[in-house]
Amino acid sequence: MHPCRHDVLMEKYTQFLILSHESLVKRAAVMETTAVKDYVMKSISKSDDVKRLIHNAIKGNTLFKACSEEELVLLIEAFESADFQSGDTVIKQGDEGAHFYVVEAGSLDITVRMENDGESSNEVHVGVPYIPGSAFGELALMYGSPRAATIRAKEDCKLWCIDRKAFRGITGQHKIKQSERHVEFLRKVKIGEKVLGDVLNTSDIDAMSLALQKDTFKKGNVIVREGERGDIFYLIESGSVDVFKKESSDKPLATLTTGQFFGERALLNEDVRQATCIATSEVQCLFLMRQDFNLMLGDLQDLLDGTVRQDDETIAELKKTSAADGTSATDDGTSDK
Repeated sequence: MHPCRHDVLMEKYTQFLILSHESLVKRAAVMETTAVKDYVMKSISKSDDVKRLIHNAIKGNTLFKACSEEELVLLIEAFESADFQSGDTVIKQGDEGAHFYVVEAGSLDITVRMENDGESSNEVHVGVPYIPGSAFGELALMYGSPRAATIRAKEDCKLWCIDRKAFRGITGQHKIKQSERHVEFLRKVKIGEKVLGDVLNTSDIDAMSLALQKDTFKKGNVIVREGERGDIFYLIESGSVDVFKKESSDKPLATLTTGQFFGERALLNEDVRQATCIATSEVQCLFLMRQDFNLMLGDLQDLLDGTVRQDDETIAELKKTSAADGTSATDDGTSDK
């Protein structure tokens, strides 16, 4: 075969492999999303003591640190009991795992089978035994990787476990609902006489939602202070915030709660804060920095004035015209004919 012909075929084959991989990735993502949406939450009866035990075991775990308290409550509800007798193997090294465990009663040994010149040797005890309050197997909630060790009951044990399907279903559904809630928050934000839901399109609102970050303030914390400059806009996700002005009395002018917002003018320019906002309880706030907004959507004032939308409509009209007469319009509105 001619070398050039071979190179062309190889290039086409490589492109085919890349497209096939992308297709598989997209298909897997669609299947994952469908599985999350179709998951039906289950609630397993357990005592308050057991709920506290599981909560204490998972709240400091790296995999659960990103979970909100609401998510933790839902996850704890889904834990199922699992009893093992002395000598039973709970997980076996090399097997694909799907469950994460918390120990309520009993103790379990950890052993690893070492390889020497390609041959398996006897199991070696490692670490200290798992005891009540311990947890293990968290990687199985992320993907089906082979177990790194064998966990075996030293005595009769009572464990609580959750599988990957439940973990992904609960956390995935929570993120979907959270995103929908954030979008609804943002649609109602009013800046001057304009409401964001009337000014921005759905994709713009979605982009803002994805850029939101979270912060927590303790009771008594000053979130913004009158007279200071700021470039952060806040949405209250939970808790309450009192609003004060210097010229008024010590009584708050208003109390803001879940779903309300403050500092919205910071999205327009470096805002001189017009009031002081103080947390009156533990407050969870979503926030958006003006720089992040500008990078995603451009200048907010232009959006409020309709300048950007008018420019987009002009370019779209030019593209339609150029398509009809055989020219091609560029994004700056010029033609390359």
